[in-house]
Amino acid sequence: MIWRDYGKNYRKKIKDIEPLKDAVLIEGLPGIGHVGRIAAEHLIHEFNGEKILEIYCDDFPPQVLVNNDGTVDFMNNEVYIIKEPVSMVVVLGNTQALSPAGQYQLSQKIVEIGIKYGAKITYTLGGFGIGQIKEEMPKVYVASTSKELADKISELGAEFRQDGGSIIGAAGLMLTFSKLNGIEGVCLMGETPGYLVDPKSARRVLEILSKFIGFEISMKELEDRAKEMEKFLEKIKKFEEEAMQQQQRAPTNEEDLRYIG
Repeated sequence: MIWRDYGKNYRKKIKDIEPLKDAVLIEGLPGIGHVGRIAAEHLIHEFNGEKILEIYCDDFPPQVLVNNDGTVDFMNNEVYIIKEPVSMVVVLGNTQALSPAGQYQLSQKIVEIGIKYGAKITYTLGGFGIGQIKEEMPKVYVASTSKELADKISELGAEFRQDGGSIIGAAGLMLTFSKLNGIEGVCLMGETPGYLVDPKSARRVLEILSKFIGFEISMKELEDRAKEMEKFLEKIKKFEEEAMQQQQRAPTNEEDLRYIG
């Protein structure tokens, strides 16, 4: 994967800014349930995040996304800054790198960009797939480069994964490159079915994050989206139940033969 300056390259600077003071780097790239991406988008929306950089990469999918109005969106990652209530460098996008080499290089580059703009710690946000829909509030799991940080966040309601496992993609690799570059990293993973966009899980992740960093944020938009998703799931459930009842009422082959005869 090649990194160059835009014009010869794949990084497009939108605006020059001075480094922020004691900022946090927050990653919300697409992943399981789009939990991280939804959470990052909500931060940018609620706190009027300002885009300063676009990242293009030859390891992104070779495509563009077509919108309903006939326009297209490019495959990229975007870097935003938020100055209040807490200094943040937020990274989101519509894709991650495809290859292991691309994942490593892109994760390293994002951490370097975050540090350049003042980040002193990294938070990666993602989903923890459980393969089923839970009615109760999703659990949030924490993993960190620092045992002290993990313990403090667990006091706010996050839990440790008892089965070990791994964190795949930028959410995991950015912890590695944060530590290698002299700052700590934390990953917050919200439980999610894994096959649905999950604003409910994103809300829970943001609740833990906001408590730990120390800021207040309205969750109304995420709550509304979660309610809409619940209505959608209820319709699916009702449809499946009706289909099952019809199947149970359907005559057997033997009954069909008797009727015809």
